[in-house]
Amino acid sequence: MIAKPNPTIYASNIDWRIKKPLLRRALHSLFTRHGKVLEIVTLRKDGLRGQAWIIMESVQAATAALQAENGTSFFGRDLKIAYANETSDRIAKRDGTYVPKAKRIKSEQPKKEATPETSVEEIPKTTSPPSHILLAQDLPEDVTKAMLEMLFQQYSGYKEVRIPRPGLGFVEFESEPHATLALKGLNGFQLNAKDVLKLDYGKA
Repeated sequence: MIAKPNPTIYASNIDWRIKKPLLRRALHSLFTRHGKVLEIVTLRKDGLRGQAWIIMESVQAATAALQAENGTSFFGRDLKIAYANETSDRIAKRDGTYVPKAKRIKSEQPKKEATPETSVEEIPKTTSPPSHILLAQDLPEDVTKAMLEMLFQQYSGYKEVRIPRPGLGFVEFESEPHATLALKGLNGFQLNAKDVLKLDYGKA
């Protein structure tokens, strides 16, 4: 049975080993290009790993995202997305069709990662002259080449990611303006609860 078009997207074939904070931010970054993302739900329970629900603001936004991102490479796997079988509670409440359920999935919003115990670093500043190559420094051990590729390939002009040694990565673009756009968009990106992406220009 094919679900009817609705604002909630069901995503599967996700690498369940990806940390939840990074996964939610990556999904938000991917889908926000097609419209406003209201919520992202990811669960670690048995039988629900490798899946996520993305609640868009409208059916049009969800449709655009589905058409553009179904099958896209996401952390080394082909992302499978479809309309969710049920309209989310948040959308139902907005539309006046909400019916309380005995058990409901606890929603997790992208902006609720930081806790009082979490120390989030400030966005690092660049110190090198602009070039078409970006330098990613102090990368956490769990950040892989595939993760960086997923983050940067959404920007036009992207060419490749290289990680010559642990903790250090290079991202090459076709031109300096392309690299600058990606730097402004991802510098300070929260990779996990305590680490942010530190970007600077590399030597051309």
